[in-house]
Amino acid sequence: MKFLVILICLVVNHLRSDDCDRLDDSWFFRLRRLTDQALSRFERKRKLPWLVPVISIYAFLLLALFITLHFVSDVLYGFATMLIHIWVLLVALDRTQPRKLASAFLVRWRDGDFRASLHFLQEEGLIAEGLAFKSDAQVFIHFKEQFIYRCFEKIFVMLFSYLLAGAFGVLFAYVSYQLRYSYKESQHAKREKLIDGIILALEWIPVRLLALTFSLVGNFVLCFDKLRPQLLDFSQRSSSADLYVYATCALSQVAGSGLNIGEPRPIKLDLISKGSDRVIQEGEIEALQALLERSQTIWLAGLALVTLVGLQAF
Repeated sequence: MKFLVILICLVVNHLRSDDCDRLDDSWFFRLRRLTDQALSRFERKRKLPWLVPVISIYAFLLLALFITLHFVSDVLYGFATMLIHIWVLLVALDRTQPRKLASAFLVRWRDGDFRASLHFLQEEGLIAEGLAFKSDAQVFIHFKEQFIYRCFEKIFVMLFSYLLAGAFGVLFAYVSYQLRYSYKESQHAKREKLIDGIILALEWIPVRLLALTFSLVGNFVLCFDKLRPQLLDFSQRSSSADLYVYATCALSQVAGSGLNIGEPRPIKLDLISKGSDRVIQEGEIEALQALLERSQTIWLAGLALVTLVGLQAF
């Protein structure tokens, strides 16, 4: 069922209307505020540990999902259960496919409108508050880094979580990322550190699997050499810059085609001239987009193979 659920969700995302953006996540932030308000009433009588609000959010949503799946388990021969899984995964997945996200940015980039490009990054949540840029090149590099990480966070991590623990894994990952954004706004250091640790655990395997996938569909030697020192590193969380490094390594002189989107270090890609070089920049984004799409295909093929082997085992 997992392969079918993932396939349906990806098809729905691909065929949806361009006017329909991601599902609104504001409900989660309202729920968190309501939870904090409810717990604050108890704090008047007795001081609660700082961990309680975090656990409450996880417990409430996971318990709600468990109860829902329990009551619909026998409805329509399991079809209702599959619909719940599809709905949960659609909520967590990024409804903006990589190709559409890249195309929307390139429309503004071709016009050379610096403010329009920045506004687009803000609308899509790809830029942190207070972050300033001094040149078009910095905006361009920032978009590429965030483009890769957004696809990783909202597609690959969610697919891996669903394969590992079904709808509960997806919901747990979704809540973790939403809490990270929420607690950054509230500047609660202890809770933010806890959530960062949870996300480190969530991303540790997927980021390495994605880097290995980049190696398979790109420059294997260069990409794997970059990954190898960090392959068993448990201490450091992979950042958007790390993923960007793996991607640039994978795309360096792919199959002798001469395609080279820059040195493995993103800082080198700042040295981009203006004018005709915008065509080269557009090619770099299109190459990254194609890399992500090929990687997604590899993951689907691997899932199909695992599903087939599992069926034959029974």
